[in-house]
Amino acid sequence: MTATISNGASASYSPAEDELGAADPTALLAESGDLKPLAERTYTNPVPYADGKSHTAPDPFVLKYRDLYYCYATDEHGILVSTSPDMVHWTSHGFCYTEAGRRNFWAPSVILINGVFHMYFSNMPAEETDTHTEIMRVAVSEDPLGPFEKKAELFNTFAIDSQVVYGDDGQLYLLYADNQVTGLSDDRPGTSVMIDRLVTPYSRENKPRPLIVPTMDEEIFARNRFGDGRDWHTVEGATYFAYRDRAFITYSANAYEHEDYFVGYSYAQLPNKQADAHIDQLDWTKQLNENRFDPLLIRSPKVEGTGHNSIVKAPNAVDDWIVYHGRNADDELYVGTEQRVMRIDPLYYAEGGLDTPGPTAAAQSAPLYGTVHDDFADGLNAGWSVISGAAHTESDVDGHALVADESSVFIAVSGKSSATQVIDVWAKAPVTPLGARFGIVVRYQDANNLTKLEVDAGRQVISVVDVIGGVASERVTNADLHDFDSHAWHEYRLERRYCRLEIRIDGRFAASCTISDKPGRAGLFSLRTGAAFSAYAATEHVNLWGAGLRDLGRELHADRRLVIDGGVRSSGVCPVTLELAYPLVSNRFVLDFAGQTSRGQALLSLGEYRLSGTASSVEFMRNGKSLPSTPEPARLRVFEDNVRRDRSGRAVLTIRIEALNGTMRLHLRGKTWQVPFADNAARARITLDRASLTGYERTSLESSIEERSASGN
Repeated sequence: MTATISNGASASYSPAEDELGAADPTALLAESGDLKPLAERTYTNPVPYADGKSHTAPDPFVLKYRDLYYCYATDEHGILVSTSPDMVHWTSHGFCYTEAGRRNFWAPSVILINGVFHMYFSNMPAEETDTHTEIMRVAVSEDPLGPFEKKAELFNTFAIDSQVVYGDDGQLYLLYADNQVTGLSDDRPGTSVMIDRLVTPYSRENKPRPLIVPTMDEEIFARNRFGDGRDWHTVEGATYFAYRDRAFITYSANAYEHEDYFVGYSYAQLPNKQADAHIDQLDWTKQLNENRFDPLLIRSPKVEGTGHNSIVKAPNAVDDWIVYHGRNADDELYVGTEQRVMRIDPLYYAEGGLDTPGPTAAAQSAPLYGTVHDDFADGLNAGWSVISGAAHTESDVDGHALVADESSVFIAVSGKSSATQVIDVWAKAPVTPLGARFGIVVRYQDANNLTKLEVDAGRQVISVVDVIGGVASERVTNADLHDFDSHAWHEYRLERRYCRLEIRIDGRFAASCTISDKPGRAGLFSLRTGAAFSAYAATEHVNLWGAGLRDLGRELHADRRLVIDGGVRSSGVCPVTLELAYPLVSNRFVLDFAGQTSRGQALLSLGEYRLSGTASSVEFMRNGKSLPSTPEPARLRVFEDNVRRDRSGRAVLTIRIEALNGTMRLHLRGKTWQVPFADNAARARITLDRASLTGYERTSLESSIEERSASGN
């Protein structure tokens, strides 16, 4: 089951005042006709800089390190770097790398390995005019602001647009673009996205493979570019990331000077075991909607030349955002003048693919902070409870840190008791002659009932210890930390889904295990070690799919027996009604549906509103009256009316629901409704009629920070 989607959306719903009381739904639209943001914290593209000037940021690569986001960008004279505490307010720091006798410093990417920032970029001799003399290089620095020092060249021929990433198999991969595979093609010659393994951060395995090659006219860089009658294509700017059981690679195509430069993507199914997830061996498929051009991001009347993106998590450590460059369409273009500026928009996952409202040009809700967020600038804030020991704040050029007293056992917890959280924190510790042990508290009820991730830096081992009724058991031990430097800052991300715990260190999969399903507060601990902690975030969040749907009964109540069979559905032929356990207000719900038959239907009851979805239509109603969707942003991208299907051939539909500050927003592919909603206790009711619920995601929209100053970055 899915919706029929079209671009012919009508004006927003505007009932009379006596229908909804004093709430005026026309107030939900800004003067421009765009939807008003749900959150109080907002931003408007292009993102602003502290000095009030417009700074160019072509090919923006953004990473988060402790308290700050760092953006590295292209420039003729060197690599530009900027910082931001929240992805919205930026400060320019000029160049972090220059090199005499070289120019056109293109498309940097940076990866942190054991405390050293490795930057991959391309440049060319200053006297050359042919950009095919761009050579990829590696430079390093212990300071993310630089200066970086050149260490190696990875190629002796043209290669650009790097991304270096650790796969879940532990292998270091290099994604890049060159002409070696398709440059001599008679059919579609041009630049392709390639992949090679890195033996070290400074040397390739030299067994390149193509990942994404030109296949469409929309990817043409120039007609008859070299005078031989062949049209040159360009596919470049790859970024790898994963969600659930799918991997994605975004790419950009045609030419950055073109108005319709766009971001597309390819996808691949991930194997069940992380150790088998070899990025260069996955079966990659370019996203096409029934073989039609279907870009993720492309120009609108206000923004053009959208492309070359990176993907980064919001401060809440859950939400993905796409960072890209674009030009203001109203600006007059000047040949030889750089006009690409940085823009950001949320990235969503829907119907097995990607979705974004971008390119936006009106005010939008800003990236979320965590349900609990602390940069430790003033020590532990009032929301923390110190169970034992003590800690103090220290500051350095990169931010603030909470340092545990090494003479005691330090334990501190914060936030509400929960069994569904994402916890993200940076940590480091010196290894003394007595060793070093520190970590993250996942679940704390009392001294006899807790779960913790423990890093034993002296033995280079991580383990999960579960204490139930005073009896401790070691759930998992990972000793594969032979190259781990505990003196350097590392990012620890723990995702808890009731009794399941997944651990990632510096973005790499480290371990997963089963723990107690009892709720508890999260926090930090250090065992007589001067461990330092920085940039703590904990967000109420759960993401269930596949086998994880067995925990769905903790998130809802059903009026009849359910079975898990390609999703959750009624055990019989009769429809089943599900009532969500959590209120709509202050939460975001993402619901994935699949029709068991062509007549499959999902009905959603949302307070006084109703939504029904079938294989031929979606209708949103109040009091039996159909409500038109709000106008979608005008853009070149056209949504087709065909049904999207999963690997089993079932029609699929993803519905995203957010309610905050007296307003509810519903979104599905190509359609959005925004209506007044003030029922704080209302919970969604879902009736499945010959349909299955195949995915469920809940994220809290509440944050411990309502406003944050843009200063100090």
